Amino acid sequence: MSVHSLFVGPPGTGKTTIARLFAKALHEIGFLQKGHLVEVDRSGLVGEYVGQTAVKTSQVLASALDGVLFIDEAYALDANSDNDYGNEAIATILKFMEDNRNRIVVIAAGYPKEMAEFIDLNSGMKS
Repeated sequence: MSVHSLFVGPPGTGKTTIARLFAKALHEIGFLQKGHLVEVDRSGLVGEYVGQTAVKTSQVLASALDGVLFIDEAYALDANSDNDYGNEAIATILKFMEDNRNRIVVIAAGYPKEMAEFIDLNSGMKS
């Protein structure tokens, strides 16, 4: 079973608060071993130079194992540029999610319009 999720809504609606409670609940029911929440945004995942993004993203993902990775303003990973490393972060996250389906829950959060566009960035995102 996969419980990766999107939390969508305007600022101040409690997306982060609900993610924290969700992580605790998943731990309490035994779905996650630790149930901790790792909060990150674009700057925590994307490197400045070629080769940094995959390493940086992988380190964050590893720190979230057995818990929840909460990506705030996830749509910011798309800079609409082939020279941007955000798409590398997305690909790394999707691969890690598949490989560790029973050990991590990823929650991507953001505003409604932007998140609708974010989901269309990669065909693996919808699944």
